[in-house]
Amino acid sequence: MLAVTGTACRPHPPAGGRSVTDMLGRSMAVPSMPRRVVSLAPSVTETMLALDFGDRLAGISDFCVVPAGMAAIPRVGGLLTPDLETIRGLHPDLLIGTTSGNDPGLASQAEALGLPLYTLHTPDVAQVLASLERLGDLLGDPPRGIRVAAEMRRRLAAVEARISGRPAPRVLFVIWAEPLVVPGSGAFLTDAIRRAGGASVTAEVPAPHPTYSIESAVARAPEVILTTADNAAFAAALRLDPAWAGVPAVMTGRIHVLDDAVVRPGPGVVAGIEEIARVLHPTAGDSEAGPHK
Repeated sequence: MLAVTGTACRPHPPAGGRSVTDMLGRSMAVPSMPRRVVSLAPSVTETMLALDFGDRLAGISDFCVVPAGMAAIPRVGGLLTPDLETIRGLHPDLLIGTTSGNDPGLASQAEALGLPLYTLHTPDVAQVLASLERLGDLLGDPPRGIRVAAEMRRRLAAVEARISGRPAPRVLFVIWAEPLVVPGSGAFLTDAIRRAGGASVTAEVPAPHPTYSIESAVARAPEVILTTADNAAFAAALRLDPAWAGVPAVMTGRIHVLDDAVVRPGPGVVAGIEEIARVLHPTAGDSEAGPHK
């Protein structure tokens, strides 16, 4: 978890600029209309694209995915080890990072280069949606963020209405298989499962993304096991593994591989919640669901 304290990246706004406060409470000076933005995480890039700010991206991390047909964007390295010389050579006027993967030391390194680093903090779904509004404002077009966030809140309300009153199945979400990594109490994914009508069996674990023993997972007796394509082989093996044979989810075949957008704290989490809701409550219907992105 990125935890940054310190002074502003620049003590005074540039000519025609302004002071802003990021989602960690750090103040910094930025241009009134940032034009060259470096995204340091996939969720940031997804948010920029959802807000139709793709033309502002001067650089992205090695793990970011852009739509087919979009012009190539320079890569600046990994979440933990971006190449600051490459970033400086792109002449950005703003860097955007996240507490969901970027290194805490990036703030001081960016400050040393005279570059403002705006950090998003998205521990739950509400803050994911708030980040859309914050970035709309940060990039000089508040109505964009307000409009996109409002549509996503509408879709979440439609999910809530469909599953209202239904029992919440006990869910084990496998973020990573070896070692077993699960969402804990501080993970936005735990909140996403709740909003989809489930009850995460690891919700009370203190760490956001703890490693978890197979014995503990089996003992929690999940009724549904969810994971993403990165762990598809693990999901298939569960069906034949004697250690899991007595788990309700295995006995009933309720093991599902989901789109990986749900594990990133970006706009795709809403489509992920819609997908989880359909898996957990297949008879609820989704005639009110919005378009899946």
